[in-house]
This record gives sequence, C-alpha cells and structure tokens, in this order.
Amino acid sequence: MGRGLPGGLRAKLAIAIVLIVAVTLGVAFFAVFKGTEAELRSSVEDDLSLRADQVERQLLAGGPAGGNRVRQRAARVAAAQPVGAESVVLAISRGRVLLATNQPEILVPQLGGTREPGGDGPGDEDSEDEGREEELEELEETRAFLGAPEGYSEQKLEDLGQTLVLTRRVPDADDSGLTIRVGKSLDPTEEALEDLGGTFLRLGLLALLVSAILAWFLAARVTRPLRRLTSLSGEVAGDDLSVRMPLEEAGSDEVRKLSVSFNRMLDRLEDAFERQKAFVADASHDLRTPLTIVRGQIEVLARNPDPDPEEVAAVSRAVGEAVDRMEHLVEDLLLLARSDSEAGITAERLAVGPILEAEREDRVESERARIDIGEVTDREVEFDPVALSRAVSNLVDNALRYGGERSRVRLSAAPSGDGVAIDVEDDGPGVPVAERERVFDRFARLDEARSSGTGGSGLGLAIVRAIVEAGGGRVSCSDSELGGARFSIWLPGDKASG
Repeated sequence: MGRGLPGGLRAKLAIAIVLIVAVTLGVAFFAVFKGTEAELRSSVEDDLSLRADQVERQLLAGGPAGGNRVRQRAARVAAAQPVGAESVVLAISRGRVLLATNQPEILVPQLGGTREPGGDGPGDEDSEDEGREEELEELEETRAFLGAPEGYSEQKLEDLGQTLVLTRRVPDADDSGLTIRVGKSLDPTEEALEDLGGTFLRLGLLALLVSAILAWFLAARVTRPLRRLTSLSGEVAGDDLSVRMPLEEAGSDEVRKLSVSFNRMLDRLEDAFERQKAFVADASHDLRTPLTIVRGQIEVLARNPDPDPEEVAAVSRAVGEAVDRMEHLVEDLLLLARSDSEAGITAERLAVGPILEAEREDRVESERARIDIGEVTDREVEFDPVALSRAVSNLVDNALRYGGERSRVRLSAAPSGDGVAIDVEDDGPGVPVAERERVFDRFARLDEARSSGTGGSGLGLAIVRAIVEAGGGRVSCSDSELGGARFSIWLPGDKASG
C-alpha cells in the first residue's frame, strides 16, 4: 500500500498553502512584469514621438525648401540633436538616400573615422580583411535601418543593440517627401526588466520560505484538535469508553461541532455497552434460575433408585415449568433482537378495534371476565397487526399479573393528534412517578408489587417499547382513573386518510 505524505493532513495543508502563495506570487509577478514592460515601452515610444515632432517642426520652420537647401537644413537639424547617454539616433533621408544623421559613426561607419593604414606584413592584411567584413555588416544594418517601414518597428544595431525605430514622412518643397527616422536602444528597458525579475525572484523565494514556515505552524494549530480526536479514537479502540474530547481544545466552530458529535457518540456507546453488560447479566441470572431448578430436581430424582410415580410427576411438573420459563425468556429475547433491527415490522392500514376485541376473546374465561372494552375510535393506523397484537397482549398480561386476582382491566382507543392512542388501564397498585420510564428497561422490576415473584421475565414492557418504536410510535405510563396504572401506545395515523 502507498504511504501518505509525512505528517498526514498537517503536511498536505501546509503544502496547499505554500502552493497557493506560489501561484499568487507567480500571477502577481506576471502582471507586474507585463505592466512594467508595457509602461517602459510606452515611455520610449512617447520619447521618440516627441523627438520626431521636434525634428519635423525644425525642418519645416524655414518654409519649403528643395535641393541643397533641404540637405543643409537637415544637416543643421541633425547636428542640433543631442548625443549622449540616452542613445537616440536620428536619420533624415530622401527615399533611400541618407541626407543627415546625428550619429554617423553608427549609421555611416566610414564617416565615423579613418582606419589606420595597414602594414606590409601578412598580419596586417588579415586585420584589413576583418575590418572590411565589419564595415559590410554595419552597412547592412544601416540599410535595414533606412528601410524601416512607417510607424514603430524594431531594428538591430551593433552599437545600440535592439533599437525601437519611429519612421515618419515629412513633405518638402518639391513634394517628393522627406523621411525622419528616430531610434532609441531598448537595452536599458531590458536591463530594467531583468533587474525587476531578479528582485522579484529573490523576494518571491523569501516569501515562499516565510509562508512555508508560517503554513506549517498554522496547519499544526488547525489540525491539533483533529490529531487529538485521532488519539482519542485509538483509546476508544482499546475499549476505554470514558475518554472525551475537551471542548476548550476544539478550536474552530466546525471542529467544536465534530467534538460535540464525537462525545455524544461516545456517550451513546458507553450507555449501550453498559446496558448490554446489564442485559447479559440479567439474562444470565434469569436463565440460571430455571436451570438450577431443573438440575436440582434431576439430582433429587437421581438419588432415589426407585422413585414412586408421585415423586416423578412432581419433578416433571417442576422441570416443565422451568423449561417453559426458559422457553418464554428465549422467545422474548429473540423478539427483542428482531425489534431492535426493525425486522418483521411491516406497516399496513388497520383498525385497532378488532385487535382489542380479539385480545379479550383469546383469554381464558377467568381473565376475559376481568377485561372491559371502552370507547374505540374507527380511525385507522399504519402498523404491523401481528406486532401490535403482541404489544397489546404484553400490556394486558402485565395488568392482569400485577393487578391481583380480582383486578379490572380496561382497553380503549381514541384519536390523538394525527394518530391513535391505545390505553390499557388497571386498578392495581400503579407505578411510582420516578419508575415510569425505568419500567420499560429490560429486566426492570419494581421492588414491591412488581417483583420477580409474579413470574414475569422483566422483558414484557421492554418488548412493547421496542415493537412500538420500531413502527414509528411511542409508549408511556401514567395514572389511571381506575386507580392503578395506564399504559398508552401512540401509533401514527393512516397517511392516506390524514
């Protein structure tokens, strides 16, 4: 398997920040560089345009002229142009004929000075040949300069390097037209841009180094709560559910919300594990009791090599009752498991009246005589009929068991909000207010009237709650008008009719 970047999320976050800074600096440099380049070139163009305007005014200042007067005037204008560090070259021509220039050593090399006459030796002849080649090359540059098209163009001159040239035509006396060419070296502009690029590169590298350091510490600070959560998760994996994420270490709102959810999850897990441990312990206890009875009865029977029929029958009854108890307990446990997974809960439209009537009719005569049916609504609900019958049956069993031999039980159903509330009431001792929620816990028994001596497994009400909640309903306990307890099942109404 591939391994992640060193430091995990912290390193990735730091690298992302540095990349963003690098891209931002790159875009900024490109924009500044291009803007500076355009500004410097525009400055050179403006300077050349100003020089061309001055030359044109000077050429036309004395009125129309032709012949030698034009050449003389062009020479005076060219001689008046400054020659210095700005490296501006001026050429005035008629057609391809150069009339005057302020820098003849650049455009007309042979006028810029005479070469020393060569000696008689072979070495002097080589030097003379090299000089002629240089003159020819410079003459080619001069021809290219004098052939520059109108407007701005770039030419290569040996002494000036890359040169920006402005060509402009000026009318003269015989209307054949004079041409002004003003050129300025672009080397200073290129040097300025190179200096800008070097400065920006040094500053950019420094900025990236500083941003990398700051990004690392920022990423470490941001991911510290997440690394703390990761460490706590490792402790949870080690079966320690008591750990919690300190909210003061959470940092941002998002991590705080994650920490709150993490702590709530641990609360639920810890509660579930504690309930599971209690459930296993209670189930083991309830199974151990009938098993102890079975073992004891078998041992009693085994000690007598010739038991009489009455003794065998007594042992058989005791063992049968214990086995029945274990069988009911196992069935209840399986039903709870299916209810927890919402398996087998299939909702359908049904009326609750027939279910209440069937519950009363299915009882033995002694129990049926103690059960009354009150008002029953004809509103339909959406629920599983088999699951609902089991829930109502458990509540009736609970009422009959804890109400005494002569207690009364009343079944009724009334509209409640957008659903139906089914009530099972008795005139027994009732349920204390403090125990009305705990009574639905698994294996929960009250100390006095609702004790394990009644023969219950302690799962009946837990099964009721599991069934009802699996179908989207809820169950509660309150006082009854009969004097005892009232257990209410609220079921969602029929959506089609609602």
